[in-house]
Amino acid sequence: MKIEHVSWLLYLVGSLLVFGSWVDLVPTGVGWIGWLMALVGWAVGSRTRSSDPHTSLSTAEQIEKLDLLRQRNVITEEDFQQQKRRLLDHLQ
Repeated sequence: MKIEHVSWLLYLVGSLLVFGSWVDLVPTGVGWIGWLMALVGWAVGSRTRSSDPHTSLSTAEQIEKLDLLRQRNVITEEDFQQQKRRLLDHLQ
């Protein structure tokens, strides 16, 4: 399970527990636990989204940029192939 899925799960379950405490379905203490779960889920999710500098580029655009670096001899053919494989594996 990916960290993004865990963060959304924490956020969703925590929010439901908070809502449940508002309508007296769960005790107030459980509502506070839900608040903490939602907060952690939000924090983890926002941190993972901001830590990936390539989120605004598509995979094809990232490979194109790598190819330009390879053509300019900034990176080697081996580096290009390794990074391209990493990007393509990330899609699966």
